[in-house]
This record gives sequence, C-alpha cells and structure tokens, in this order.
Amino acid sequence: MPLSGALTIALALAAGAGGERVLLCRPKILGDPALARAESVVAAARERGGRFLDYGIACEDEAEGARAARRAGLPHAVTATAEGRANGSRFVLVLADSGTSAVRARQALQVVPGQDAVRPLHAAFGRLLETLPPEPGPRPARVAAWTIAGIGVAALAAGAVFTVSARHAAQRADGATDLGERIRARKDWESKRLGAGISYGAGGALLAAGLAWRFAF
Repeated sequence: MPLSGALTIALALAAGAGGERVLLCRPKILGDPALARAESVVAAARERGGRFLDYGIACEDEAEGARAARRAGLPHAVTATAEGRANGSRFVLVLADSGTSAVRARQALQVVPGQDAVRPLHAAFGRLLETLPPEPGPRPARVAAWTIAGIGVAALAAGAVFTVSARHAAQRADGATDLGERIRARKDWESKRLGAGISYGAGGALLAAGLAWRFAF
C-alpha cells in the first residue's frame, strides 16, 4: 500500500460525517390553498442537497415538529406555514431544537402572485441553516493518531514487498551459475532482508503507537 493511500485511509477514518440533517414538516396551509403554493416549500428544501428529511405531513407547531425530530434522532426541525392571500403567498419557516422545542430562528417572506416562490424560499432555508451550531470536526489529536497508524500500515506493507524481493534474491543466489552472480544476489538478499526487518519493526511500532494514542487517550 503506498504511503499516500495509507494517509488517505487514515484521514477518512478520522473525518466525521458532514452536514447534519434537519427534519422538515410539510407546510400547514392557511387561507386560499390555491394561492398558498405550499409545494414550493418542499421543492426549495430539496434543492438544499439532502440537508432536509421530509416528514411527509404538516406539523401543527414547532413543538410537534421538535417531537417528530426527536423520534427520528435529529437535533432540529423546521415547521412551516403557507398562507394564500389575494396579494400573494406568505411563508413562515421556524427552526426549533428537538431537545427543548426552543425556537432557534424564524424566516417570514411574502411572494407576490406570478413570482417564483422556490428561489426566495431556498434562500430562507439557507439563512436558517446558518443559525445551526457548527459541527465539531475531528480533533487534531485524533487525526494525528490515525495518521501515525496509517503510516505504520504503509511501513508494514513495504516490509512485505521487501520480503518477497528478498525471497527472489535468495532464489537467484541458489541458482547462480558463477561466483560473481551469486555474490551479487546474496548482497541483494541481505539488503532486502534488512529493509524488511526495519520496515516491520517501524511499522509495527507506529501502528501500535497510533492505535494506543487513539483509543487509550
């Protein structure tokens, strides 16, 4: 395994999943349903790259949305209302914490008749997401521990390559037909055997150190 491949694996193991999902209740429709354009809320949320999990039904209020998010194991929920008025559609989006039902942020917007509602709703969802607490990234110590372990794995792999090369050199020495060829093959065997020993020793020590650092501290 190349060193760069081992580092890639180590960093992938250290990295956490990105972008927590948020439960989205279908909008509660008020006023004239034909003017409410409730479907625009779901369409705008879907354009947010999978950040929202569609609950499939409307929630009465943020408390109901928070309870639904809690059952789904999600930390936040968005409830919505879509109200149809003669002068257009009024949307209200409310972001709440699932644990406490406390409102974290609210977005209200009016969209006049004939105007696309998805674009402003998409922007409103973005402003709600900006209020979420930053997600914790991998701790530097954890990244370092996995990196050391990954380098250890790479060194062990290099030791295996040296071992195979040493075996081939030994076979060449045994099958040599003249003294010079045998001497060269034996020197190659000794060099590869030394490389294998160093790689195994260093790789085992680094792998053990990385795993101990990761899981013991």
